Amino acid sequence: MKVTLLRTDASTGKETISTCEAGAFMERIKTETKGQYVSGLRTMLSYTAGKEDRGSYEHIDRLPRVCPCTEWGRTAGGERKMKHYNGIVMLDVRQLAGRAEVELVKERAALLPQTYAALTGSSGRSVKIWVCFALPNGNLPQKEEEINLFHAHAYRMAVQCYQPILPFSIQLKTPSPSDSFRMTQDSQPYYNPDAVSFCLEQPLAMPGEQTF
Repeated sequence: MKVTLLRTDASTGKETISTCEAGAFMERIKTETKGQYVSGLRTMLSYTAGKEDRGSYEHIDRLPRVCPCTEWGRTAGGERKMKHYNGIVMLDVRQLAGRAEVELVKERAALLPQTYAALTGSSGRSVKIWVCFALPNGNLPQKEEEINLFHAHAYRMAVQCYQPILPFSIQLKTPSPSDSFRMTQDSQPYYNPDAVSFCLEQPLAMPGEQTF
């Protein structure tokens, strides 16, 4: 499975797209880059948390957005294009007190065999949980409309399955195959490339109830 990294240059506004294998990505985030941009962001957040003016991080454009759900590429005209849907739903547990709570959430998430990965977010106080889904035949939907329907139902199912085993609340959102998070650093991410997928029939419509 490939994850996509999207980076927008602050001075030019130009977006660059790169991809890497999930395993390579997990190895990459185990060590901080020379610029220590993630550490810098975490330091800034430790001083601004809880204040109305949270400030801005001058090197934020050095931290690309990571897209685990979908592999992206470019069309001949240069537009961003979905190349492959990975069948990954990302759950987000935020506002944790610190490393102890982060590690606890990762440990709990690892209890389910459908957990592909669980890693610390860029703030150092959140956990991103990647959950595997597939159709009954083991494949994944290919058409954009089918992908959107599948992903919406998969997200609801993931929340219902994971929330009971997690000690903190999942941050609910409107799910999208283009969901992403800021580049992070985690010396011990949980990673299971042999995760078992939840089985989900192809939905024909969006969930009737849009809120939980």
